[in-house]
Amino acid sequence: MTVEVCEECGGALGPSAEHPPCLCELAPVDVARPSLPEVKGTASEAKALRCPACGAFLESGVRRCGHCRVELASVRCWRCFALAFAGTEHCARCGARLGLEGDLGPTEMRCPGCDGDQLHTIDVGEHRIRECPACTGVFVDHPTLELLTHASEAEAGVRLRGGPAPQTLSVTDRVVYRKCPSCEKMMNRQNFGRSSGIIVDICKEHGVYFDAHELTAVLEFVASGGMAKSRERELEEAKAELSRRRLDALIEQKKAAQSGTNTMVAYGSSGALISALGGFDWWS
Repeated sequence: MTVEVCEECGGALGPSAEHPPCLCELAPVDVARPSLPEVKGTASEAKALRCPACGAFLESGVRRCGHCRVELASVRCWRCFALAFAGTEHCARCGARLGLEGDLGPTEMRCPGCDGDQLHTIDVGEHRIRECPACTGVFVDHPTLELLTHASEAEAGVRLRGGPAPQTLSVTDRVVYRKCPSCEKMMNRQNFGRSSGIIVDICKEHGVYFDAHELTAVLEFVASGGMAKSRERELEEAKAELSRRRLDALIEQKKAAQSGTNTMVAYGSSGALISALGGFDWWS
């Protein structure tokens, strides 16, 4: 008995002991495949680290997990003072090779930013600052800040800059005046360098308080030539003021000559005028 064979698969189209049956007409069998669990998150979260205690995503530049508040091992960059997680070899903002920092323990000063934790004395490179471990705000005395800004200005146009531009104060932001952690007098709010857009709190006697990330933003502003441009602008303003005062002096002298009196009002160089106006202090 001859058995007809399927041209597609070679199987027997009828009963046969020599050939397997044709399988072409059979319905395909669905094979269950394991599905991967759905993971939701942003692109930035994909690159972010997770808290070793609770697993929450960690923001950059923090000392504590924002979810469970556990303290994290981190270190400040000696050049731009940005925070990095322990074990990082180079600073992500300025490229400097990271070293060690020394936490000398809490002080008696309270953080003016969060009005909570005591400020800790931190040695970063050759500089000493006071930092809040809760909000990472820092208080820097005037001599230290002067050294930091001079060092940053010397690197203008050389330092690698990274991250977003510093945020400026919005007109809708609530203005809060804070107490100096040293003398507890109210500090003044000033635009650093008069044009940076970074609003800091200053005690003219003891130092400047920077919210989290503000010190880094200020040093980047200085390294980008911001202070040099500010001084040039102030010099032009001083020259304009000098011209105005000289004109006023000439008018007064003319009036005095007409009235028969001898009144001399004179102003010298722009340098003398700048000295009379208090120099180039950025907070003046």
